[in-house]
Amino acid sequence: MANAPRPSSLFSARVAIVALVLVGVVGAIWGHFDARERDRQRAEGEFVRRAAILHTLTREIFGRYENALFGLQLSLSLDGGVTPGEFAQISRTIAQRNPGVQGFEWIPAVSAESRPAVESALARNGHSGGFMEVNATGQLQRAGNREEYYPVLFVEPAAGNERAFGYDLKTGPTAGDLANARRTRHMTLTSQVRLVQEDEAQWGVVMIWPVYRATADTGASAGPFAGFVQAVFRVQDLLESTRSRTWSRTSILDMLFVDDSEPNPARRILYYRPNNPSASPHPVPDEQEFRRGIYDEHSLMVGGRKWKILYRPRAGWLEEQITPLPWVRTGGILAITLLLVGLVHILGRRSADIAREVTERTAELNESRRLLDSLLHALPGMAYRCLYEQQLRVIYVSEGAAKLTGYPPDDFIWGKVQFRQLIHPEDVGRVRAATQAALAEHRDIEVEYRLVQRDGTEKWVLSRGRGVYGDKGKLLLLEGLAIDITANKQAEADKLIIERKLLEGQKLESLGLLAGGIAHDFNNILTGILGHASLARFKVGEDDKIVPHLRKIELGTARAAELCQQMLAYAGKGSFLIAPVDLGQLVQDTLPLLNTSLASRARLHLKLGPVPAIVLADATQLRQIVMNLVLNAADAIGERPGEIHVTTGLRTFDREFFRSARDGDVLSPGGYVFAEVRDNGCGMAPETMAKIFDPFFTTKFAGRGLGLAAVRGIVRSHHGTLHVTSTVGEGSTFTLLLPPDPGKVASAPPMAEKSGKYSGKALVVDDEASARESTEALLLTLGFTVITAESGANGIAQFCTGPASFAVVVLDLTMPGLNGEETLASLRAINPDVRVLLISGYSETARADRLADTAPVCFLQKPFSREALELKLRELLA
Repeated sequence: MANAPRPSSLFSARVAIVALVLVGVVGAIWGHFDARERDRQRAEGEFVRRAAILHTLTREIFGRYENALFGLQLSLSLDGGVTPGEFAQISRTIAQRNPGVQGFEWIPAVSAESRPAVESALARNGHSGGFMEVNATGQLQRAGNREEYYPVLFVEPAAGNERAFGYDLKTGPTAGDLANARRTRHMTLTSQVRLVQEDEAQWGVVMIWPVYRATADTGASAGPFAGFVQAVFRVQDLLESTRSRTWSRTSILDMLFVDDSEPNPARRILYYRPNNPSASPHPVPDEQEFRRGIYDEHSLMVGGRKWKILYRPRAGWLEEQITPLPWVRTGGILAITLLLVGLVHILGRRSADIAREVTERTAELNESRRLLDSLLHALPGMAYRCLYEQQLRVIYVSEGAAKLTGYPPDDFIWGKVQFRQLIHPEDVGRVRAATQAALAEHRDIEVEYRLVQRDGTEKWVLSRGRGVYGDKGKLLLLEGLAIDITANKQAEADKLIIERKLLEGQKLESLGLLAGGIAHDFNNILTGILGHASLARFKVGEDDKIVPHLRKIELGTARAAELCQQMLAYAGKGSFLIAPVDLGQLVQDTLPLLNTSLASRARLHLKLGPVPAIVLADATQLRQIVMNLVLNAADAIGERPGEIHVTTGLRTFDREFFRSARDGDVLSPGGYVFAEVRDNGCGMAPETMAKIFDPFFTTKFAGRGLGLAAVRGIVRSHHGTLHVTSTVGEGSTFTLLLPPDPGKVASAPPMAEKSGKYSGKALVVDDEASARESTEALLLTLGFTVITAESGANGIAQFCTGPASFAVVVLDLTMPGLNGEETLASLRAINPDVRVLLISGYSETARADRLADTAPVCFLQKPFSREALELKLRELLA
């Protein structure tokens, strides 16, 4: 009883037999209809093939007609043309080789002056009616007077076409087609037109070819216009001719010719030919009716018109193509089904015993696998086991592989993905070396590496494993566990980044304090230098020989002040003064300082635009860009002779130029203000160009690497862009582009007059002696009586002696003890209307604007010249 088949197995066998019978019946039905469908597809393919053959032959026949007309056109294009007899002979020869043509016609272009002569020629040939045209009632009458005529002069065959002689096509139904052929110089095919030479209403189409006289200089079709040669077809005769010459090969087809270029629906159908035209009359179907059922459509371009040719098989032809194969296939499938049913019945009993034993063993195996999967699922990673043959072959991998790598475990087992393909290329060598060393020493493997997931992201993995060896020490298996340690690695990296940022922030803060302090003190020193230089130039007069030297001192002081401004910017205490600036004038003003800096290493050439190049910018910042680019060009030239060209102006730039820009905003194509610095120095390699804007990157022996980094920041802050090209051994070109100022007007500080025109007392409060003395001297030249104070407290005491007598107070904002802001508050408490000019070595524009809310206050940056001081006093005292 233990070996008896279980009822469930027997029931399964019965179900299989029933299912097999059902499948056999369904298969037989499907086979029958599939065979019928294949016969139908084969018949449709044969129909399409025959339609393609017929269309190819039809297109070839139309090509012959076109070539024949082209040959007649060539004959008429010869100098002198042909005689009526020659025209008739050529036309008859063409007609014999291409039957179906109603007639060939020669239509010359006749001017009004030549009309009598041509009409005389017609009369000599027996056509005395002259030029004729159709009137409004459809009757022929003598043609009216006009500048040009298109009369039918030659007709072949003449018999039956007598009415065509002298007919002026200038006013005929094909006048538009003739004009089109003359304009395009190509053969033109008309739509259906009523033929004038027919007694009964007959429709036809006309092939028209323009004729141009050939000359020795121009050749054929390039000389003067002579007229037209045309071939007239009755539509039915033409298309019946093409059908009869191809019908023997495609006798199963009905054909419908449609003029697709004709907008009138009533005249679109050109010709209909059923498969058996000799049978009972066939009404002409429309396009929609013809397309019902299976059909094939082809296009035919003739003389600029598009014809569509529709084909369909004759009625009943598709059904005739069905073979006995569907019934043969049905019987075969049913016979095979019966054989399989018997075989299944025999095997059913035996499979029942096998199924019982398999079920028991499978249950045991599934329980073992469940226990293993439960253990491996709890592991934080991916467990693997590989068979070591000539190479590692994965025989097991846990479900954790999907989370760790993005690939399902089966991809590794079936060899679709290899472990080594996922290891980062930079880590492959290290992992291989560590694994081979551990296996050679029969010790455990432990290695960290980067793994590339399926989506391209990287993870850090800690892999621990060991080898399984045979009796003789041969490596058989490699098994282990891979754990994701990306979070730990990221935490370590974040910790290092935070520590570096803190250290960098401390360094930058210290650097900022140092730079700010140095810039402030240096500005105080420069105030004395610039003030005394400006005062000396004022006293000696503009014509003195020492004035150029004093101006160079002032220019050098301004450059030093700009460097201080940059130091203040690095310290976070700087600000920009945005105003209209003429870039060309700025370069011109910087020329003396540039020449001094270049010495004899390079020759500087300026090419400034003829019109002002106005931009809204900070002049100090732009001057720094020019200085940095020129000095870099000089360094690229070195000690050898070289040239530096500086060009400014307005120019239109296209999209390709901005795509190749090295840095800055992405600008739209258009007109921009530009400054170009070009040198013939050593040039740069591509790898060097990729780093030139990086902070602290430099190729100089003693450089700081901040020049082009500062230029980059200035360009971006002004919404410009910078284009760089360079060739090693030939030189480099830097092109700065800035948006033009919509106002187009540059502001320049007005020059102060040399005679003092102010009166009253001025109080100067500044803790720096040199700045205080130079400010006092400048105010004296402007006509003030000056009182000075070295501190805020002393300045308040001096002010209290006569608050109403002081016209202005020049007050330093940064002083020890009582600072400028506190001193100003005390002065306002004494006299709320006091006018105060704030000065500082820092850029305190925002602070000064805040202090000006309740009283007249202006701000002037140290150092300053006499002109700048007078300009601010004008603004304050206005």
